[in-house]
Amino acid sequence: MNTTDPRVGSARDNSTSPGLSRVVSGSNSSSTSNLVATLVPVLIWAALCIIIFVILRRKCPRVYAPRASLKSLEPHEKSAPLPNGWFNWFTEFYRIPSVFVLNHSSLDGYLFLRFLRVLAVICLVGIGLLWPVLLPIHATGGAGNQGLDCLTMGNVVNHNRLYAHALLSWVYFAFILYMVSRECVYYINLRQAYLLSPFYANRLSSRTVLYMNVPRHYLDEQRLRWMLGRSVKRIWIPQTTSELERLVKEREQTAMRLEKAEFELIKMANAARTKVLKRAESERKQESSHPPPEPEHRSGNGPESGSKSGTAAVIRAPDNPEGVAYPTKEMRERTLPDVNGSVASQWIPHSSRPHHRPIANYGRRVDTIKWTRNQIKKLNSQIAKVRRDQLFKTEGMLPSVFVEFETHTDAQHAYQTLTHHRPLHMAQRFLGVRPFEIIWESLSMSWLETIARKFLIKALITAMIIFWAIPSALVGTISNIDYLSEKVSFLGWVGDLPSAVKGILSGVVPALALSLLMSIVPGILRYCARLGGVPTLSMIELYTQHAYFAFQVVQVFLITTLTSAASAAVTKLLEDPTTAKDLLSQNLPKASNFYLSYFLLQSLALGSGGLVQFGNLFQLYVFQKYISSPRKMYLRWHRLQRIHWGTVFPVYTNLGVITLSYALIAPIILGFAAVGLLFLHIVYRYNLIYVYDSEVDTRGLVYPRALMHLLLGLYFSEVCMIGLFSIKGAYVPVVLTVALLVLTGLVHTSLLDALGPLLWSLPKSLTVQEDQHLLGCRPINPRNAEDLEQSEEYHSDKEEQEPEQSNSRALEGASGAFNALGGGIKNMLRKKVKREVPEANILMNALMGFWMRWISPNPADKSNFLLRWLHPEVYSDYTLLRRMVPSDLPDPVYPEEIEQDIYYPPSFFAKPPTLWIPRDPGGVSRQEVEHSAKVIPTTDEYVDIDEKGRVMIDIEENRLVFDVSRLRY
Repeated sequence: MNTTDPRVGSARDNSTSPGLSRVVSGSNSSSTSNLVATLVPVLIWAALCIIIFVILRRKCPRVYAPRASLKSLEPHEKSAPLPNGWFNWFTEFYRIPSVFVLNHSSLDGYLFLRFLRVLAVICLVGIGLLWPVLLPIHATGGAGNQGLDCLTMGNVVNHNRLYAHALLSWVYFAFILYMVSRECVYYINLRQAYLLSPFYANRLSSRTVLYMNVPRHYLDEQRLRWMLGRSVKRIWIPQTTSELERLVKEREQTAMRLEKAEFELIKMANAARTKVLKRAESERKQESSHPPPEPEHRSGNGPESGSKSGTAAVIRAPDNPEGVAYPTKEMRERTLPDVNGSVASQWIPHSSRPHHRPIANYGRRVDTIKWTRNQIKKLNSQIAKVRRDQLFKTEGMLPSVFVEFETHTDAQHAYQTLTHHRPLHMAQRFLGVRPFEIIWESLSMSWLETIARKFLIKALITAMIIFWAIPSALVGTISNIDYLSEKVSFLGWVGDLPSAVKGILSGVVPALALSLLMSIVPGILRYCARLGGVPTLSMIELYTQHAYFAFQVVQVFLITTLTSAASAAVTKLLEDPTTAKDLLSQNLPKASNFYLSYFLLQSLALGSGGLVQFGNLFQLYVFQKYISSPRKMYLRWHRLQRIHWGTVFPVYTNLGVITLSYALIAPIILGFAAVGLLFLHIVYRYNLIYVYDSEVDTRGLVYPRALMHLLLGLYFSEVCMIGLFSIKGAYVPVVLTVALLVLTGLVHTSLLDALGPLLWSLPKSLTVQEDQHLLGCRPINPRNAEDLEQSEEYHSDKEEQEPEQSNSRALEGASGAFNALGGGIKNMLRKKVKREVPEANILMNALMGFWMRWISPNPADKSNFLLRWLHPEVYSDYTLLRRMVPSDLPDPVYPEEIEQDIYYPPSFFAKPPTLWIPRDPGGVSRQEVEHSAKVIPTTDEYVDIDEKGRVMIDIEENRLVFDVSRLRY
């Protein structure tokens, strides 16, 4: 075979193999049939899921609209319910503005929807810009490829046609760079407006700074106040609480055992009572249907036969060996039992009460209820004693402190100030740490242990990325199952399968297997972050996002692409290694065909599955029926599904990277990406408004990181095009693309330098102004008022009427001299033109007015879409975006008894749980509540057990007591 034939890899012999093996094997790459084999089942699945959603949305509001139905949510967390019709709800849903997610869910959720829109806009612009030019060039390239392969750069033979790719890459990638830049500007302004809003700025966490690796001699409140200044309001110095945590955990476990035993006792007593009452009722009916013969002579003192009281006030069970008297139903309803006696013993013997054999009691049998009550009483006294000792304990301090400042500005000033002179001492500091998200194990690490753990965890993750390539490579080879069946003997049976089945095996199966394989990774990464000493849950999400994106790029993009092609290319390269250059230039673009199937699976298949919520559907309406514990039923019903942004963002960022990498090499991928992203936007928009709970909020920090990750797609695309241009001998496009690569790096570096200081800190110019607004005070010093007015002039975009006044300022250095000289010449020429050529002056003013409107527009003037897009610094600045954040939300306030200890470990202030037991008609629960309430809070409200033993709970009623873990501020 002629290895220099440009048609290598094109369609031959009418082959129908659907795998990527034909990309490099010289046979027909049946990309179209492979895509159809993936598209058909995915569309069927998506249509089925949408039908299920439309039908069940009306019947299962707890699954599909919990944020509109649950009473346990705060008013500002709820969403307005949609109409209950079949299709009229979509119009109302479409009218909900995107800012609703910002005000009712989280900043992360709002920015994720915006990220999907940005990706969709990038794809749509690419379709309008690249498709009209590149698709005809590729289709008529002359390499003879067929199907989708003829629409890739690999079908182009004439290197002169590659100038179009180089020029369009400048236009398209410049648009993407500007798009990313303007989104960074928008994010910074929105984040500042959000963090300075009253609802956020008034939080205790917004005024509290966490310092880690504090030297031992600074673990003193007076010394910390001396160092941090007069603005310090409160200081928490946590201590090691291992003994206290053990006792609190043991108390919770014992309480749950008591609750379970109480439930079993009530259930047994209720069943026995129902059985006795049924038997008594049956005997009464038998006596009434067969009355005994009346005696001839009756005592005048006896009751009359028609008396309603009769002799059935107490019924003795015939098979009761102990001769216990059981009161009738009427008697039980008339008189409640005295709590001093055991009501349950009237229905069940003492031997049937719940019991167990504790190891501490040498395995001897004990009554569970009595034993657990005594244990809880003992644990309560031990916990109280340990807590008192902790107050006066001076040893065992954690090397971390929480410092609350008077205002948000004071906290920002302390956060931005270098605190200690030694390296790594108090260098790690965090602002806005909410109590429920603290990882207390991480706060106990010294600076040396933290460094060692970080290096070890990074090494572990790097090794995971390397060795995870093995299963990813196996998944990649599945896409070439038809080719492997020809080379591997025991896979010969695959060749006998129908083409449709082989298309599913090489299209759907590897994409699904890859998604399942990658779904395991985030949990491992979160555990690694905890081991590495990451102090908060939000920081764990950021850590996971960064590491998981590396996994996605290496495993999903690089490894899968290379192995899917290498599994078929090995034999050909071994036969003639000199063909590697031709194989790369012609077949690398064809590797994009696999990602068409992957995009369909990630967007349509998994997106529609997320819309149906199969997990919640079975959990709440199937598995819920087999749960007998009222506590578990209630908590499961009122717990919203959590979304972890450290897992979600990398998946779709990687989709964007793959799309940009193949945008000019295989432009057809833009269409699939655009459709998938628009569908995902609808799905996530609905779920964020009505289903998901953004419990862990990074305050939008995931968004700029995702934007920076997205630029990796530009690097990949530029490097690949440089290689392909070089192979084909197009050296001028190589130079153009190299220059574009340098420009991309410069823009990327500039964005990182510009964003860095503003990501973690707030500018003082805004914090002081907001503090004055929140405190309701105004500057009383006239000089300060003048300074404030002057600062407002600096923020104005209006030009000065007298530009000559600027020349009176002092000149500093050569740059100042040149600027002054240039300004003087400009003013002199302008005056001369005004005097001698008035018509030119009019024309110049018109031109300047036109261009200045586009270069530096006035925000007060009427704008259009293009102006708003070109100038986010004007039309999306802080003052405008501040209006998006509501100012009428309730103040986030902790209960006073909780607030004073909120930044101590939870075991320091944790209260015993409230036991929930069902109320029975026999009155057993009432007595158990009276007895158990002496040692632990107990209630039988809102939960009932009927005579058939069915537990009925008023699950909609909000009956939770104050729970620190549910606080989100």
